[in-house]
Amino acid sequence: MDHYRLFIGGEFVDPGDGRTFETLDPGTGEAIATVARAGEDEANQAISAAREAFDKGDWSGLKPPDRSRLVMDFADRMMTHAVRLSILESMDSGGIINRTKTEVFLGSQMLRNLAQYAAGSFPWQEEIPVSGNPFFPGRNYIVREPIGVTVGIVPWNFPLTMALWKIGQAIIMGNTVVLKPASNTPISALVLAEAVAESSIPKGVVNIITGPGGVLGKTLATHPEVDKIAFTGSTEVGREIMTQAAKGIKKVTLELGGKSANIILDDADLDLAVDGVLFGTFFHTGQICESGTRILVHDAVYDKVIAKLKKRVSGVKIAYQLDPESQMGPLVSAEQRGTTESYVKLGLEKGFNLLCGGERPEGFMFQEGFYYKPTIFTDVDNKSRLAQEEIFGPVACVIRFENDEQAAGLANDSIYGLAGGIWTRDMKRAQELARNIKTGTMWINDYHAFGDYCPFGGYKESGIGRELGQEGLAEYTQTKRIHISSEGDQENKLGFQMMFSYPKSKSFQYIGPTKLNAGHGALNSLNTEVGLLSCQKAFVISDQGVAAAGLLARAEKALGDFWVGSFTDVPTDSSFETVDTAALAARRAGADLIVSLGGGSVMDTAKAVSVVLEHGGKATDHIAINRLTKAGLPHLAIPTTSGTGSEVTNVAVIKNQKVHRKVYLADNHLFPQTAVLDPDLTLSLPPGLTASTAMDALTHAAEAMMSLKSNPVCDGQALAAINLINQNLPLVMKNPQDKEARLNLQVAAAMAGWAFCIAQVALAHALAHTVGALHEIPHGTACGVFLPVVMRFNAEHADGPLKAIARALGIGVEGLEPGQAGEEAANKVEELMQACGHPTRLSQLGVPQEALYDCALHAVADPVCIFNPRPVTDPGLVMDLLEKAY
Repeated sequence: MDHYRLFIGGEFVDPGDGRTFETLDPGTGEAIATVARAGEDEANQAISAAREAFDKGDWSGLKPPDRSRLVMDFADRMMTHAVRLSILESMDSGGIINRTKTEVFLGSQMLRNLAQYAAGSFPWQEEIPVSGNPFFPGRNYIVREPIGVTVGIVPWNFPLTMALWKIGQAIIMGNTVVLKPASNTPISALVLAEAVAESSIPKGVVNIITGPGGVLGKTLATHPEVDKIAFTGSTEVGREIMTQAAKGIKKVTLELGGKSANIILDDADLDLAVDGVLFGTFFHTGQICESGTRILVHDAVYDKVIAKLKKRVSGVKIAYQLDPESQMGPLVSAEQRGTTESYVKLGLEKGFNLLCGGERPEGFMFQEGFYYKPTIFTDVDNKSRLAQEEIFGPVACVIRFENDEQAAGLANDSIYGLAGGIWTRDMKRAQELARNIKTGTMWINDYHAFGDYCPFGGYKESGIGRELGQEGLAEYTQTKRIHISSEGDQENKLGFQMMFSYPKSKSFQYIGPTKLNAGHGALNSLNTEVGLLSCQKAFVISDQGVAAAGLLARAEKALGDFWVGSFTDVPTDSSFETVDTAALAARRAGADLIVSLGGGSVMDTAKAVSVVLEHGGKATDHIAINRLTKAGLPHLAIPTTSGTGSEVTNVAVIKNQKVHRKVYLADNHLFPQTAVLDPDLTLSLPPGLTASTAMDALTHAAEAMMSLKSNPVCDGQALAAINLINQNLPLVMKNPQDKEARLNLQVAAAMAGWAFCIAQVALAHALAHTVGALHEIPHGTACGVFLPVVMRFNAEHADGPLKAIARALGIGVEGLEPGQAGEEAANKVEELMQACGHPTRLSQLGVPQEALYDCALHAVADPVCIFNPRPVTDPGLVMDLLEKAY
C-alpha cells in the first residue's frame, strides 16, 4: 500500500510522532493508502515555511508575468501525472472516472487561464480619475498587493479541483499557501505536491499537510502568521472558522452550503429540463454544494415532468467509480450514506411521496461500498427539513409552483443562496426571474456550468467572497491607495487649513478655457461656432422672459439648420426638476450641443443638462465637486444680462427643492466651449435687472479679490471688472441703448467670472444662496445687498484687497487707516446701488426678520465660507451681520 507524506518547505516529511491514517476507497470500503497525520507542530512548521517564503520575496516580489510562467510550468508538470491523478482521485473520492479524467485537464487549464489573466488583465494598479475630495488635490491610484500567508481548507467532494482553486489563486497572486485537504480524500493534493516539487516554484510557497480537521483547522485559523483563510465546506464549520479567524482579524473567504432551486417553467423543453435537473441533482451522487436538490416545477407541466423523471432516473447506471459506464458512484463514506438514509426516513415519516429510490442498490458489487439509489420525493413542503437542509446525497425534492413570482419566493425561502437553475425557452422571462433569486450563480438551461473567468460564491449563509475570475483573484490581494499631492505649498492646502491658520498663499492654478466672441452682432458667429465643434443638432435652453423679448427667435435664426428645439421653462432659481425636464426635451430632439440663452440660472441649467445628456441619470446624480471624468455635451453660452459670469465658469448652482438649499455641480469639465457676448441682446433688459445682474458680477469680482484663494491673474481680472462696472453701469442706467457700455458690462461679467471661478467666492455668496433658497430672493439682488456688509465684516482681514477694490472704484486710499478701506469701498458700492435704484437693505426684499437666525445657520454651512478671509464658523457673528444688512 502506498504511503503519502506531508509537503512542508519544499520537502516531503513525516510528522515528528510518526503517526499515520488510512484512506479508503468508497467503492469498496477498503484502504488504498496510508497518509502522514500532521499535528499542531507540523501545522506551525508549514506556516513558518510559508511565512519565510513570502517575506523573502522570491515569489511575492516577482512581476506578475514572470510568476505566471512559473505557475504555467507547474500546470504542465501536473499534466504529466494526469492518468495517475485521474485514477487516484476517482478511487479516493468516489467520483466516476469519466468526470475525474476531465478534471485534471480542466484544472491545468484553470491554472494557465488565471495565471495569464493575472499577468495581462488583472488591475494590479488602477488610476482613480477623481478622488471626490476637493480639499486634497493630486494624483490618486490604487495598487493591489499579495496578502501574505494564506490557508486553504478544502472538502472531500472535489479534492483535486478544490485544492487547485485554493493553491492556484493564492500563488498566482503572489501569496504563499498552506493547504489542508479533507481527511477522507487527501491523496490527490499530495500528488499535486509532487508536481510542485518538480516545478520552479520556490520552496515554501506551497505547503500541504493532512490530518484531523479539528486540530489542524484551529491552528491554521488562529495562527498569528496567517493572513487569509479560504474555506470550502459546510456552513456550520465555516461559521466556526470565521469565529476563530475573527480573533486575528484575518481575511476570510467562505464557500459554504447550499440548497439550490432548479426551476422548470411551463414553456421549457421538458426532455432537456428533465436531464438538466437530474444532472443538477445526482451528478457526483448529489455531493455538490450547489446541487439543485429542490426541483421546482410549474403546475401546468408538473405531471409530465414527474413521469419523465421517473422514467429517466430508472436508467441511471450505478457502478464502481472506475467503471467507464458508471453514471453514479458511491457516497464518500459510510457516515455520509447514513446521513442520506436518515433524511430519506424523515421524508417518509412526513408522508411525502417517494417517487423512486430510497434504498441501497442490490447486488454483490454493492455490498462493500457506500452506494445509494437516486431518490426523489414529490409534493414536498418547501418549509420541511427535507427541503431546507443540505443533505449532500442523492436526494431530490419536487415542489409545485403556479407562477414565476411564487417560484422566486420558494427559491428564496432558504438560508442558503449559492446557485440555481431555470429551464425555459423564454430568455427574457428567465433573466428577469434570475435577477429576482438571491443566489450567487444562476444557470439558464444548464447546470454545474463553471468557468475559470466566472466568479463563484454565495449569498446569505452560503458564504462570503468569491472564487475564480477577477473577483476571486482579488480576494487574494489587499488594496492600497496611494495619494501624490499636487500642492507643495502648505499655505495653499485646503485640508491643512482645517487645523492651521495661514496667510494668503501665493500659489495658484489657473484654468480659463472658454472662448469669447464679443461685440455688436456677435450672435452671427453662432452658426460658425456650432460647425467648429463638429455638431449638427443645437438645442436652446432659455426662459420665458427672453423668449417674450424676441431674443430666442433671433438665436434660433442665427443657428439656422442646426436648431432642433428649445426649452423655455427655466425659473429664477433652477432646480433638479427643471434640469431633468430640459434634459428629456433635449434628448428627444436628438441634441448633440446645448445653447444657453439667458442669465445665470439658464446657463447653470444648461451646464447640468449637458452633463446629464452625456453621463446619463438625473441631475441629482451629478451634484459633486470635481467628479466627472469627461465633459458633457458641448455648450455655447449667450448671456442676455449685464453679468453673471456663468458663461465662462466651471460651476452650476442648482436648487434642491426638497431641502430648500442651493447645491453645487463644480468641475473643470463644465466650462462652456464658447461664450457669445452681444450687447444687442441686453438692450431691452429692464433697469432693475440691469442693476441686479451687474451687482452680481461686482460681487463675484470683489469676493474673488478678498478670497483666500485670490492670485495675481484673478486679481487683475477682478479689478478690471470692478473698474468697468463702476464706469459703465451708471452710463447704461442713464442710456439703456448705450451698446458700448452694455458690452463693457458683459465683458466685466466674464472677467469677474474667470476671477471667481479660480479664486472662489465667499460669505456674500453664502448669504445670497441662503436667502435665494429659503425666500426666493433673486441672486444678483441679494449679492448687491450683502456685498457692502461683508466688505465691512472683512475690513481688517482683507485690508490690502479692499484697498485695491477701493482704487478700482475711484477712491483715493492714501492715508487710510488699516480697515478703513473696507468701509470706504462699501460706502461706494451702496452709493452705486442707490444711484441705480437697487435695494440696499434686506428688509426691502421681503425677508422676515424672525427668519434671520435660520438664514445664519444655513449660510455658515455653505462650503464657500471656507474662502472668506475672516473665519466664518460662528452663527452668532453671521446673525449680527444679517441684522446689519436688514
